Amino acid sequence: MLNKIIRKLASNKKKHLSKKIENGNFPVLLSEKAKNPRFIISLTTYGKRTAETAPYAIWSLFNQNILPDKIVLYLDKENWNENNIPLLLKKEVEHGLEIRFRKDIRAYTKLNHALEDFPSNILITADDDVYYPENWLELLLETHKKNPQKICCHRAHIVCKDKPYNQWKWRATSENDSSKLFPTGVGGVLYPPNALATEHLAEAMVLSPLNDDITYWALAKIKGTNHCVVKNGYSKLKKVNGLDEEDSLSAINVIQSANDQQMNAILEKFSILLK
Repeated sequence: MLNKIIRKLASNKKKHLSKKIENGNFPVLLSEKAKNPRFIISLTTYGKRTAETAPYAIWSLFNQNILPDKIVLYLDKENWNENNIPLLLKKEVEHGLEIRFRKDIRAYTKLNHALEDFPSNILITADDDVYYPENWLELLLETHKKNPQKICCHRAHIVCKDKPYNQWKWRATSENDSSKLFPTGVGGVLYPPNALATEHLAEAMVLSPLNDDITYWALAKIKGTNHCVVKNGYSKLKKVNGLDEEDSLSAINVIQSANDQQMNAILEKFSILLK
């Protein structure tokens, strides 16, 4: 009974937000500013999520206390084009959302293309199925100002290389040893320019095809870039009511223990560089 009530409330929220988006009742991103680096939010989505969850997650990005310079959504060029994107996304494009149609590389789509498109800018990745609180970006930027050379995140785990992923300490805090932090993408991650050893990106993707978090963590370690967690940040975020997919990447990686296989492959290949 309680679950039904929760789902009903979530559905009503989406209906309310749909009207707000359709009516243009949300901020407009200003025209591109002549400054460098810029703060660019990058994300991707796929399939039914493109209409069911992504527009609502993006709406929350438009409603931050501090707006980014740009919000870029990468869509699979084989399935999407300017003519068939959902109405709510079209409304968000009118307010400054930029959609780029590129090759689908699953979870890697949201950052890999942005690294190529905006190499000298500060990139903040976001997920397509959560509502980001109004001060989510503000807290990331404040943390970045104090730690300009570090990768900053709201949510991270503590790496325990001798234990399975499911036995790591989850939801690290700003008090934990920064050398052992493992950012998780759902909370949002801020990458300063040149933070990753991208020369190893293609090779790492082969070893960890389903978990971009593992690859980006390893590339940061190889580069010598440290991580930090937002103090009193958001380690738990409210999901957009949408689709529960048993074959989603999170289900495959955590429940089916694919994370352990991918992490072990990365550690074995880059053992010297990751010491």
